[in-house]
Amino acid sequence: MAAPAGALLLGYAIEDTNDTKNDYYLGPHYGGQNYDVEFMAVAYQAGKIFLTIATGQRPDNGAQYYSPGDIRIVDNNNKVYGIEVGGGAGGTGIKQGAINEGAQGTTYTLNSNGYTVSSANAAAAQTAGSIWSNVQWMSSPIAGETAGVQFNAGVNSAKLGMADYVYTRDDVTNQHSVIELSFELAMFSNASALDFFWAPSCNNDVLNVHADVSQVPEPATLALFGVGLLGFVRRRRTGKK
Repeated sequence: MAAPAGALLLGYAIEDTNDTKNDYYLGPHYGGQNYDVEFMAVAYQAGKIFLTIATGQRPDNGAQYYSPGDIRIVDNNNKVYGIEVGGGAGGTGIKQGAINEGAQGTTYTLNSNGYTVSSANAAAAQTAGSIWSNVQWMSSPIAGETAGVQFNAGVNSAKLGMADYVYTRDDVTNQHSVIELSFELAMFSNASALDFFWAPSCNNDVLNVHADVSQVPEPATLALFGVGLLGFVRRRRTGKK
């Protein structure tokens, strides 16, 4: 799902704080590498939006430190959409591998300190990579948090379609995971701009990217995507350490 070479980069954010410790401040809360949201980018080509996220959220962090949130999208008309991330239960005993679109969705229950105490299957239609409008958003249980980080699809929700989707979980590297997806921009036909937000369900760290989708696509070399994001997570970055 990495955007192909020649895609138009609409926006990106990089905030990789520290890859080796789990007790440092991320903003708005602490959590270290287990909760670090390191990279987000949005690109466009041939009618499709491509989104990539790199993070330290992996099931082998352990169950209490694993609760990937859902992707929240807000358009220029303040209409809010959600993409189910899924993820399953965390655990250190067995390598779980990647998941793709159609995998079971997951809802996480956290305590007031932001640690995961349980996970449950989302509604049957709310599978990984499914795109929804008019959903009920849940905020982090940490005091003072109001931003939506997980959603539930209810009777009044509308499923717009499916993204081509992969979440590597613990499949590559020992520190990072990658969420990559693409979907038809036509699902958001009345929007001229989309804001993408993603955070773990505790909202310890968050990145967002603003994408002006009214831009006329034209060829552009996209170095961040040209070799796919797996190249990004294998590369040691300097200047942020």
